[in-house]
Amino acid sequence: MNGRRSRPAAFTLVELLVVIAIIGILVSLLLPAVQAARGTARAAQCKSNLRQIGIALHHYHEVHSGFPPAFLGEATGWLPSWSWTTYLLPHLEQNGLYDDLQVMSAEFGGGAPFATTPNDQTQKVLPVFVCPADTGPNLNHHKSGHAKSSYRGVLGNETQLVTSHALLIRQNGAFFVNSHVSVEHITDGSSQTLAAGECRLDPGPTGKRGAIWAGMRGPTENTLWLSDSAWFLNAEPDWCINGAGEQAFSSQHPGGAQFVLADGSVRLISQTIDGTTLERLAARNDGEPVGEF
Repeated sequence: MNGRRSRPAAFTLVELLVVIAIIGILVSLLLPAVQAARGTARAAQCKSNLRQIGIALHHYHEVHSGFPPAFLGEATGWLPSWSWTTYLLPHLEQNGLYDDLQVMSAEFGGGAPFATTPNDQTQKVLPVFVCPADTGPNLNHHKSGHAKSSYRGVLGNETQLVTSHALLIRQNGAFFVNSHVSVEHITDGSSQTLAAGECRLDPGPTGKRGAIWAGMRGPTENTLWLSDSAWFLNAEPDWCINGAGEQAFSSQHPGGAQFVLADGSVRLISQTIDGTTLERLAARNDGEPVGEF
């Protein structure tokens, strides 16, 4: 009788290669699903951010009987000013930051405490203003180096270039200079009017598009308009709505960009939406039927 125990057979080279191949196939099958799940989670968080912004807009409306202005100042001026997002800070559990900025005691520029120079307060990244799919830098160096925002307000649906440096903007959106738009002013219906949408920051060194939550350098830096004549859709994965280059609502979500409407609801606006429909969604009082979107 042989007392020696038999050893288990070792993997042959062929068997090892088969196992490695199977693992590779499983990884290739699972990786897209994992990436899709992460993309879905990022889109859900972005939607939650916009929903919070919508709630904050209505809290502000309850206190002030209207939505905040795009900025305060002279309609023809380009001096920096606190933006509509800054006025929402107390309604987004940022009372301390709001007080530190002294929003109601001074303008953003022209001798204001912080003017256009970045500081600890204006460089503070606020998650509610940042879409997790917006992979650009946290500081928007295209806009004075302040902390970025992934969202811009909707000015309206039409502009006219008066001079090479001046824009005449129809004041028919949810926000415009010195605006105080109430729900009663949104005669097209708050569920048919866009309030704000995504505008991702280009991850490149120039940081085009995007916005900053703290303020603005000009009348369209934290807001954008929507015009059928300026309609443009970029290629995947950088979906752009209304115009190429830096002046465009855009996102890295597949299929479109997310918007909060004046009633506080959040919708993904498809990149295939008809330009006229999008233009009508931007106006609060043009009397034109929107239709399905």
